[in-house]
Amino acid sequence: DPESQKEFERIQGEFRTGKHSLAFQNLQKLLEGSPQAPWTEAVEFYLVQAWTALRQYGNALRRLDSLLLRHPESPAVPRFLMSKGQIYLALGKQKRSSAAGDPGGGQYLQKAKEVFLKVTKDYPNDRKVDSEALFYLGEVFSSLEEPARAKEAFRKVADTYADTPFGGKSLYALAGLKLSEPDLASAEKAFREITERYPETRLAGKAKQKLEGIELVGSQAPQPQVKEWIGVAPPEGGIYRSKLTLLSFWAIWCPHCKRNIPKIEGLLETYATKGVSVVGVTREKEGQGAEKVREYVDSHPMDYPTAVDDDGKTSQQMGIKSIPCVVAVDSQGRIRWHGHPDYLSGKVIESLLQP
Repeated sequence: DPESQKEFERIQGEFRTGKHSLAFQNLQKLLEGSPQAPWTEAVEFYLVQAWTALRQYGNALRRLDSLLLRHPESPAVPRFLMSKGQIYLALGKQKRSSAAGDPGGGQYLQKAKEVFLKVTKDYPNDRKVDSEALFYLGEVFSSLEEPARAKEAFRKVADTYADTPFGGKSLYALAGLKLSEPDLASAEKAFREITERYPETRLAGKAKQKLEGIELVGSQAPQPQVKEWIGVAPPEGGIYRSKLTLLSFWAIWCPHCKRNIPKIEGLLETYATKGVSVVGVTREKEGQGAEKVREYVDSHPMDYPTAVDDDGKTSQQMGIKSIPCVVAVDSQGRIRWHGHPDYLSGKVIESLLQP
């Protein structure tokens, strides 16, 4: 009915602007007001998305199971399944990152794989659905540390479904996998392919940034220009004295940066005895002065010093266009790797420690 439609559209606006809690409350009210209306299926699915955005994964999965049971012939079934697979994937990644070796993480990833494989089997002629399922299947294989199968899935999407929203995304994911091997030549090729296929897109802009970073590999790294140090400063002129120094560019306002701090800490713990050190680098800006950074570091212990970049000069010289970003520099002061910490694997570190 017109009034309910108007209310639903208003709630969608709340969701799009990030007001997920408010949207969730209003969706529930809408359902309670007309529990038997023919449009409740659509509202319930939007409720699932609100729960997912709020990371209430258990509630979202239960509602999806209920939808699949009550509407087995609905044209929205592929969307229900895709949402279910994405939740399993998110849970798997979450558990893997929060506790290394958590068996629950692997179990959720296996469930995600089963769902996405079912979608590709049952809806092979739906280009939009199949391309999305294959893309997320690649994400699952990547999380399961099966890079060959992940690359196969991403490549298939890039070649078969280049005209879908997941064509470029798959190329970008493929380039990231190459960075994590590290195979910089292949990563560069994939990023360049994005700029050629999708020249006017935001993804092409991101790919160009990554290409600029890769082009710095092999060049001499500038000495960081430090306004002040937070934590114990490295010896004078000795920032690059380790076999390998990881310059971790981050900021307290950046949620992705914060999520990657435990990973950086883990790499330092594993490889410190082999000659790896870490130096954090952050810029001052409105609302993030040195004092704010110091407060954050004091309440979130980091076993490495952080340099407050002098007017962003170090970031500019190191080609940092977005954060988080890690630049690996050897004891000769040469840049050996440049990229997002998501792709900084133990395999990369081992490779860079080789003579």
